[in-house]
Amino acid sequence: MHRARLAAGLALSAAVALGGCSSGQPAVELSQVAGTSGTPVPTQTVTVTEIDTRTVTATATVVTTATVVATPTVTVTALPRPSLTTSTVFNRPVALADYTSLVVDVRLLDRMSLSGNAAALQLDLLAQHLARLGANGPPPGLDAPSYYGRLGSLGLFARAASDEAQANSPVAQSRYAVIRQETGVLLTLVNGALKTTFTLPTPPPKPTTTTP
Repeated sequence: MHRARLAAGLALSAAVALGGCSSGQPAVELSQVAGTSGTPVPTQTVTVTEIDTRTVTATATVVTTATVVATPTVTVTALPRPSLTTSTVFNRPVALADYTSLVVDVRLLDRMSLSGNAAALQLDLLAQHLARLGANGPPPGLDAPSYYGRLGSLGLFARAASDEAQANSPVAQSRYAVIRQETGVLLTLVNGALKTTFTLPTPPPKPTTTTP
């Protein structure tokens, strides 16, 4: 009887010792079921507890909606203009001939009705003379950008007036009045730089209207 109790005590100690094994490993518990008479029976129950640890890797797909703003491409075509370089050498004899041509152009246009093919051709010739001056160097002492700017503006006006005269547009007359005035200003600047005496002819008298 004493041996049976001692054996049962050892068995219980073993159950406690096995139940306290290091964590993370399967835990085994042993127990004895006592009989109805208080004496142990040979039937043993083994309980195994196992913790299965798994690592799950989640893959997430992120969809980003991007808003793209389209930038239109604008192509700008510049009007032809003389070069604003100051490295061109001024050719005085050629320039003097072209300044003289401007005076002749204005004298002929003053006598014309600024409509029709003849006036259009003469205005186009004036534009060509201005373009040739733009291909020459600036007169000494004149500001090159300002000089070339005047020539370029006068050339644009002369070509526009030529188209308007060809179309018999009354705008050609008023545009020519501006060309004549600014050509006189140009020649005044040239006279101051070159000590020349270019002058435009006296403008023709404006037609008078009589009222009944």
